[in-house]
Amino acid sequence: MATALDYPAMAAEVDRTVAAALAHPAIAGARRIFLAGSGDSYFAALSAAPALARWTGLPVQATTAMDLARYQIPVMGEGDLVVSISNSGSSSRARECVALAKSQGLATLGVTGTLEGQLAKTADAVIHRPVGAIADIPERYGRCYLNFAEYVAVLQALYVFGIELGAKRGTLDAGRAAGLRADLEAAVAGLPQAAAKIDATARTVAAEIVGVDTVFAIGVGPSRGTAAYSAAKFHEQMPINGVHQDLEEWAHLEYFLTYFNWRERSVALVIAPPGNSADRAREIVEGMNGAGGRALLVAPASAAVEGAFAHFEMPEGVDDFLSPMVYHLPAQLLVLYMAHLSGIQNIPLRRTDGFRLIAASAIRDDVATLR
Repeated sequence: MATALDYPAMAAEVDRTVAAALAHPAIAGARRIFLAGSGDSYFAALSAAPALARWTGLPVQATTAMDLARYQIPVMGEGDLVVSISNSGSSSRARECVALAKSQGLATLGVTGTLEGQLAKTADAVIHRPVGAIADIPERYGRCYLNFAEYVAVLQALYVFGIELGAKRGTLDAGRAAGLRADLEAAVAGLPQAAAKIDATARTVAAEIVGVDTVFAIGVGPSRGTAAYSAAKFHEQMPINGVHQDLEEWAHLEYFLTYFNWRERSVALVIAPPGNSADRAREIVEGMNGAGGRALLVAPASAAVEGAFAHFEMPEGVDDFLSPMVYHLPAQLLVLYMAHLSGIQNIPLRRTDGFRLIAASAIRDDVATLR
């Protein structure tokens, strides 16, 4: 898969800026970590938070930038670290998180793709995860591949921060930290092969479901963020309804949309890496099939489930907590082929507001203005 990602250069810059960030006592000595972003940045935070909590031994919460800025920062205090994520560094809410956190006396860390944006200039420290220009990809698809590269880069930044903070705190010994680094590098290196392996499945499934109006994506733990990111691709790039949900909550709620008049109108991606929730994912796929629904299983080949409508076979051996680096691939490929079959010329769809709604809205900068 051709992308704008120069992984060695990006990883080296992430390493450099993570080390610089951890030289700040308030960041290295954080007692609670709050990850915040909007859109794909929020989904990356959701994906990485469970790993960071385990590696650092700290409470780690992922939330939307709006919720953190307007409702949580006013009641936060000493020892709390705000990690604000924005690919462009220009998101109004990401910048607002930093402004309000600083007015509350909190430590701030930005994660961004540019050192020239306001996020990098205002946070106490920044993790820079550069993604280069796109070459040899038609412009009408170029942004799609750039989005893919940016998502991988943000996950890299968050994972490396968690590993290095865990090593600094002593919750990860040197051998464990080195092993996680090797696993992370292997997951990224395997992306082209993983994509190639499921390409034929994506083409076939796209032709079979191209008329649906809703794609559910469900997962839990690290896969909650993967499900959210996967669902978003369908309304950004088709557009059709992309709906993400917690794995268990789907069984209590959206289960009812697998039959009646929804049966032929929807499918569900079930994100099921090996780990704490794989057994429940199997039950969900079986239950979905029993109700007449169509489950698109995203799991290793060894975890096949009878009754799945399709199985996107993921690489064996990818750890549950690193699976978000790989398990978003089926949605990436599936929506590309569905959009092509639907005659959509520009992927993702283009905004008509010049990004005003997300980069030019009013910013609160004093927590005293909030209740």
